[in-house]
Amino acid sequence: MIAVKNLYKNFGKTNVLKAVSTTVEKGEKVVIIGPSGGGKSTLLRCMNLLETPTYGEVWVEDKLLTPVDPYLHPEIIRLSSTYKRMTEGGATDEEVIAEIKKNDLLRRFEGRDYASAIRTYQKQNTLDVNLARRKIGMVFQHFNLFNNKTVLDNLTLAPITLKLKSKAEAEEQAYALLKRIGLEDKAKVYPSTLSGGQKQRIAIVRALAMKPDYMLFDEPTSALDPEMVGEVLSLIKELAASGMTMVIVTHEMGFAREVASRVLFMADGVITEEGAPEELFENPKTERLKDFFSKVL
Repeated sequence: MIAVKNLYKNFGKTNVLKAVSTTVEKGEKVVIIGPSGGGKSTLLRCMNLLETPTYGEVWVEDKLLTPVDPYLHPEIIRLSSTYKRMTEGGATDEEVIAEIKKNDLLRRFEGRDYASAIRTYQKQNTLDVNLARRKIGMVFQHFNLFNNKTVLDNLTLAPITLKLKSKAEAEEQAYALLKRIGLEDKAKVYPSTLSGGQKQRIAIVRALAMKPDYMLFDEPTSALDPEMVGEVLSLIKELAASGMTMVIVTHEMGFAREVASRVLFMADGVITEEGAPEELFENPKTERLKDFFSKVL
């Protein structure tokens, strides 16, 4: 399970994510749709710590991936100098905590007790980011293959470097993955000789080579020519049918409707509507989603 709790992400004065919360259960296929600039890709990148949230937390299988957010933990807030100072005036615990949260009053340094509580909580609950990235595979818009390495090298580099497999084992797995997508004859070529669809399918099986529990797809077909989209979507559908847990950001509405077990609609940095695909597509409740569908369907 991946749990996103009250996530905010600011880039300077631009608020990209605003109090986003959702949970991805094992086996779910969660598809995120919405207009460009709505925060979809940023949310995905926060899920494996390619972006660090400004506030909020991401949990992976009951382990904390992001830095601890004291605003989600009243027991930590109560140890802060700000809390102690505000309660001296006679305000109640509930009033003080609400005021601190509402106005973002916690400072960087809030005393030894507060700092110790943050360190202890982080130490007891944190998931190592490298372990998290083995559990959570990610496929990007622009493939991100190493152009100076062969396809085989691209597929074996991480398992060998992380000492998860011997060279022989990694190569055996790589050939099996390439055979699965019909590209075993491309093992010794360089990515520059491949079509966009071939590159993206290889990027997907490169992520699979780490045997992840979850896969994140960030608009995997947006950089492809239209005739190449189908071959990539077919592979993702195959993975979905196998039971892989997925979170997919896409503009392909037909694909979203077919593959998703749940659809999230994001706009202006928030999840404005979510539900089963047949419910969301047939009966959108918000005017924002109705307007979006009128432009893309």
